[in-house]
Amino acid sequence: MTFSTRMAVSVCGALIGLFAAACSGGQPTGVDPEPAPPSGSSLDQAVAPELPEWEGRSGLSVPRDDFATAVIGDEIWAFGGMTGDRGDRLDTVEIYDTRTEGWRFFDKTMPEGMASFEAAAIGDRVFMFGGLDQRTEASDFSAVLDTSTGKWRRLPPLPVPRYSHTVTLHDGLIYVIGGEGGQGPVEAVDIFDPDTGSWSTGAPMPSARGSHDAVSAGGDIYVLGGWLDSGPTDLVQTYDPDIDRWARAEPLPEPVSRAGAAVLDGRLWVSFHEFSAVLDLADGTWSPANPLTQSRHGLGYVAVDGAIYGIAGCTETPLRDVRTVDVLEVD
Repeated sequence: MTFSTRMAVSVCGALIGLFAAACSGGQPTGVDPEPAPPSGSSLDQAVAPELPEWEGRSGLSVPRDDFATAVIGDEIWAFGGMTGDRGDRLDTVEIYDTRTEGWRFFDKTMPEGMASFEAAAIGDRVFMFGGLDQRTEASDFSAVLDTSTGKWRRLPPLPVPRYSHTVTLHDGLIYVIGGEGGQGPVEAVDIFDPDTGSWSTGAPMPSARGSHDAVSAGGDIYVLGGWLDSGPTDLVQTYDPDIDRWARAEPLPEPVSRAGAAVLDGRLWVSFHEFSAVLDLADGTWSPANPLTQSRHGLGYVAVDGAIYGIAGCTETPLRDVRTVDVLEVD
């Protein structure tokens, strides 16, 4: 896929606040979607023979993209998101058991349908903030779910309403970084303390943007790619919460927007359409990695027990939400 084509795909997500849908041609809730790709299928021949390849697993019940994920024990929880031609907001929650490789619906729905948001888990609790609401407006949504009891509880509102931001747990605090708001890109870094239920503020992003990814690694939070100015970027920045300071890191090999990123085995893994790469956190160098079985963006991307799971998302041609699940067995 050419860079210009990738830009066109990312526009779909960057302008979602205007068009109310991440994908066109997606299937609405209640329609039986296509099955997941067979195990072992891939977009191309392996580009990194020394690294593991992605394999297909059982797909979600509802095709969706721009949803939130959280890991509770051996389970991956998928919250909300959007589906269909109109980007219908979802309030359903699906749970994947990595041991049995099966999906089930949670018997409670979200307090409201939300897309383009993220979540962070602490023990049995899942904290989630912001997003695009049913009116396609940036939201200050703030809530926590106790998965052991099924009870939702509202939290103090997110100080700066936004969507396409990141929510990252680091040293017991939750960092909500960047995103898009009613007036454009948001530079704010808002920090939630789960113990006190209060918000504080960190140093703003030097390059405000949304549709980026963020992961905690060592003493830093890595912020990767996103929609900057008029297109996706290869920019990688690190934020050190201890000194409240930003720095530049080695850029991505290619620009990405609404990609997937996860840390596992001392490495940072990234996937976006046909592109996948891995960063050695010890020496700071990027290397090619093998592609997902199905090209897509807006996917869930989480590490559990030595494996990374790439969940659902939106394909490029045609633009549609899918329920595909891939797994990369790293160790």
